[in-house]
Amino acid sequence: MPTLPPVPRSATEWSDVFRAGEVVQGLLCRRPEPGESFYIKCRDYVSIYPDGSGRDDAIKFDRKMYARIAALCKHPELGSLVKLHWYFSYGELTPDEMVNQVGRDFIVSQGENELVSLSHDTYTFAERIHSLERVINMTPTAISFPVIDAATLFARGDKTLIRSFNMNNPTLERYELPLSCVFSMCTETCDGQYSLPAMGAEGDILRWCFRCNKWLHTTCCERSNAVEVSLPLPRDTRPLQPQTVEEAVQMRCGNRVQYGPFDWLLWQQLSTLPIQRGMPGLNYVLSFELIVSKICEEDAQNGCPNDVQEYLLENIGVAKDIGLMPQEALAMLQGWKPEDIYECPICGNDI
Repeated sequence: MPTLPPVPRSATEWSDVFRAGEVVQGLLCRRPEPGESFYIKCRDYVSIYPDGSGRDDAIKFDRKMYARIAALCKHPELGSLVKLHWYFSYGELTPDEMVNQVGRDFIVSQGENELVSLSHDTYTFAERIHSLERVINMTPTAISFPVIDAATLFARGDKTLIRSFNMNNPTLERYELPLSCVFSMCTETCDGQYSLPAMGAEGDILRWCFRCNKWLHTTCCERSNAVEVSLPLPRDTRPLQPQTVEEAVQMRCGNRVQYGPFDWLLWQQLSTLPIQRGMPGLNYVLSFELIVSKICEEDAQNGCPNDVQEYLLENIGVAKDIGLMPQEALAMLQGWKPEDIYECPICGNDI
């Protein structure tokens, strides 16, 4: 009777076994139940549940753990193996477990649907993976957040925690946010300039200043008396645009433009929206930053599109594979009425 190959018992043994396998870009995760197998590939986000072998698995048997696939291989004896880069979900870490202040601020700002990267990889059998997960990567300091729904997970792609060991108590697990992962946001006097507002908490809103290329907390800005935000200057090559509804009707009747007055009115409404991340009253991060920034660029370069609805549906920026349809997101965008205009404390731009 053939003997089963020994299962690796240490990080070194796992690393050696993984190197002995054939590196692949994708694998089929087989399940005993018919129709429940699925295909995984590098950089996919996945979830795993405790397998019952850990010390605390009996009390944490239903805890869902998240990771991203760093590498895959097929071993001649052990079969399909996976290297996982781990993440913490909301509530798994407390500020007391962080050894530096920026790390404590970062954990306080973690959103309920946010995953926090840990610079720690492990190896396991591909069959341990429970399911694929939809996770959106975003860059906090740039225009990068797609439209999501309340169930979508996300991760800040520029921040990763590292383990911090205490020489007096090596078993005490502590973490820190390296300064190399810290990027300034908002103003120099802002308490949260190296972090973010609580992602999803009501009232924590960011506005984008296109002159400064910077996100600013609305709580760090003074309200402006302006009736609309400052817009990028039109390009010299932009076609002549109507300035009133009457001009839009005349130009359409004279075949000087292809869009009608209703398209023009809708475009005027949308092209003067602020670029904002977060919405008051929601317990998750809703942002139309991608589509509004594209509208601003399109308006400065070409003006009103011939078919505004078609343009919006093509560029609405809804995250892939979520339950929210582009038409639903578009209706939310068209129904959004920002309450205030703010003055950028750095350059004075109306945002």
